[in-house]
Amino acid sequence: MRVIHFTHGATESLNSSFRALGVTSVSLADADGDTHITCLHFVRGGKVLAPPATHDSALLIVSGKLELLFDAGDRATLTGGMGVVIEAGQHYSMQSGIGAIVIAVESRRLQATAQAISTPERIMGQRWPGEW
Repeated sequence: MRVIHFTHGATESLNSSFRALGVTSVSLADADGDTHITCLHFVRGGKVLAPPATHDSALLIVSGKLELLFDAGDRATLTGGMGVVIEAGQHYSMQSGIGAIVIAVESRRLQATAQAISTPERIMGQRWPGEW
């Protein structure tokens, strides 16, 4: 077992090629091939204008709120406990008005499982920790 930390103090400024402002990151794990797991910390108003689009990506919101803006004009607003899988080649930007902690999983091929996909019936009445 190897304990990893993804607290803010473990992060460094995000690669400038991503055109990021107010976002730090720490690489958490890599696998053979092209699989990478990273934690992103967004401060209030933080943004990434050009995240890589070379791999499928799963963005999992640990806490806070993240807005995704896609080139096609689509938007998604995600809060803690939510995530999204984005196919390689889809260009988008990310921003957080209140701050967020995001786990990003990148791989050649990722597919959301049927058990994870949100439907009204599945999430109706669900509560997050602290809301009980």
